[in-house]
Amino acid sequence: MEEPQSNRLKTLQKLKCEIAQRQITFPGTLERVAREVIDRPKTAAFESAATIARRCNVSVSTVQRLARHLGLRTFTDLKTILQEHIRDSAQRG
Repeated sequence: MEEPQSNRLKTLQKLKCEIAQRQITFPGTLERVAREVIDRPKTAAFESAATIARRCNVSVSTVQRLARHLGLRTFTDLKTILQEHIRDSAQRG
């Protein structure tokens, strides 16, 4: 039985890997938001959905939909993954 997506996406690195392997694809404007979050995790980790939405020229609900598309429950769950990535990088670095 396949593991639920929310259990697999515990790190930003895993998320990037699944996108690169095309295990996760993004319809429409979700791709724009995903690129913003993945390209700038240090910024996105501490921003509101509204701020990211303005920068991507999409609605707040589109930013929130990205998290659900990734198998997460909320945008806050996505921000937690990004914040953990930053913390782990700082500890290693």
